[in-house]
Amino acid sequence: MAIAQKKMDRRYLELSNAINKFIGIKNISQRIPECQTNFVFSKKSPKTIKDVLGISGRIVKTGNNVTRVGNLEYGGSKHVAAAVLAMNKKFSRIHSAINLKLQKETITKLGKNGFTVKNYDRTKEPNSVKKKEGLSIDWGINNALNDSKEPPDAIFHKGDFGKEPMIIIFGTTPDSVVEKISKIFS
Repeated sequence: MAIAQKKMDRRYLELSNAINKFIGIKNISQRIPECQTNFVFSKKSPKTIKDVLGISGRIVKTGNNVTRVGNLEYGGSKHVAAAVLAMNKKFSRIHSAINLKLQKETITKLGKNGFTVKNYDRTKEPNSVKKKEGLSIDWGINNALNDSKEPPDAIFHKGDFGKEPMIIIFGTTPDSVVEKISKIFS
């Protein structure tokens, strides 16, 4: 997609602005996981990761700061995009998400601020799911949503062998995701 077309894409502008706000949150570098962070925003009725705008690289730690490395592209994220796709299948108003390092403090602050948090256990993931690339996230999100009547604000897992513990914050738009993060870390 040409630069001029990207600038005209409402999702591109919204995600880009939200990334800049996220990067500006005080001490946000402490929330970036080892695998780094991606931030996504899907089209209205996403079917594949090609319908989800994400960073072709990541939001990375640079000392005590964070920097976006890579361009915004449809299909630019796999894991966080897969989480949005799974969430959107059940709750069609959810179009955006970001992954953060799992920290007990984050879970506590989400709860104290009235946000709904769900989780799943990656150690219970069936081998048939583990063996096929791309199925883990879908399995995990669906597992966490099993009895949900409303979309949770966040879903986390405590990891598994070779899998970093992670929390994903969800929202209707990138701004709603940043608002949640700002509220819990202000």
